[in-house]
Amino acid sequence: MNKILKDRRILNRLIIVAAITTPLFAILGGTPFVRFELNKINLFLPGILLIAAITILFWIINILLLLLSVRFHFLEKIFIRSIISTIICLVAGTIIFYYFQKNFPPPQIKFNDSAQRNGQTIVQSQTEKKLITFQGRGDSLRIDPGKEMKRPPKNGFFFPRMVHLLTINIIILILCELILLYFNKQFIELENEKLKQANLEAKNNQLQMQLQPHFLFNSLNTLRLLLKKDQERAEDYLLMLSDVLRFSTASTKEPLVDISEELRFSLTYLEMQKVRFNDMLNFSIKNNSLFSAEGKVPVFALQTLVENAIKHNAFSAENPLNIEIDFNNTTQMITVRNKIQPKQLSGVTTKVGLKNLAERYRLMFDEDIIIKNENNEFSVSIKLIHTENNSLLYL
Repeated sequence: MNKILKDRRILNRLIIVAAITTPLFAILGGTPFVRFELNKINLFLPGILLIAAITILFWIINILLLLLSVRFHFLEKIFIRSIISTIICLVAGTIIFYYFQKNFPPPQIKFNDSAQRNGQTIVQSQTEKKLITFQGRGDSLRIDPGKEMKRPPKNGFFFPRMVHLLTINIIILILCELILLYFNKQFIELENEKLKQANLEAKNNQLQMQLQPHFLFNSLNTLRLLLKKDQERAEDYLLMLSDVLRFSTASTKEPLVDISEELRFSLTYLEMQKVRFNDMLNFSIKNNSLFSAEGKVPVFALQTLVENAIKHNAFSAENPLNIEIDFNNTTQMITVRNKIQPKQLSGVTTKVGLKNLAERYRLMFDEDIIIKNENNEFSVSIKLIHTENNSLLYL
């Protein structure tokens, strides 16, 4: 809770809610009836100002208690804080009520003269320059011609004091807790997203550690065969391998990479695989504007897609695997597609690569990757991100 209360947005939100609710409480609590008679507005204004002052005071007390809970941990418990708040607010409100009623008493009838007539008391009152005659016994008076009226009580102001004060404070306590719950929920969601991101990065690093030795082993084995057959191609292959390893080492420091670098890395990776598989593997760029496109993608995003196609399809010299890399200038979507050529003996696949990539897009950009499996064709589309127009959620 301490971390939440240190967020200045909570204090700002409490002040805004206090500013909104104070006039509402003042109007509803300061007028005994929701009937605004202009000739009685002078009776309503003192009550409105009184309730407004009490409401502001109650907000200040409850906000201070919340701020003090950062230092005094027992105030973090809502039950204790509510009891302390209620006691302080009732005492302060009662004092303000007493002072207000003492200095601004409600209008009362002053009895100027009385006389006995036929066993009844006849009272005359001079109020607002009018002479009013009352008849009756004791506290019960009657205005001619016969409507009964009782003297106003000596104590009380609009509503019973304690109930009125308690109601205002309970509403303020509820509003404070709702605001805390709202920010607490946001804080928990943020922490969960950070944990998911950290877990994703750990899985990504683990995946790289698993794949790189496997890829390096295959590459060195291919290089050994090339050295025996064609030393010139072996030299070119060695240069490509050094480029791939250099990119893999440098790019792990950043979550995003320019599409030009990712494309160059992916094409180098495909060239190395073509050296290994020869005519069994083909690839092509369907839209050359991809070479001049600007934007970023998660590191290894495009390479994951082409590797996924090679890993999960069977291919041979008679039935080669054709991988197409396409680009839509309008939607800024990069698509990698291939015909489905299932392996006869395939192990259980977890599709970790695609799940990892989909999760990275969701956490970083709140975007989804598009996976299609139709008409014997498998394709995955990812969006080219322009960081000046897209805020990264987590990096």
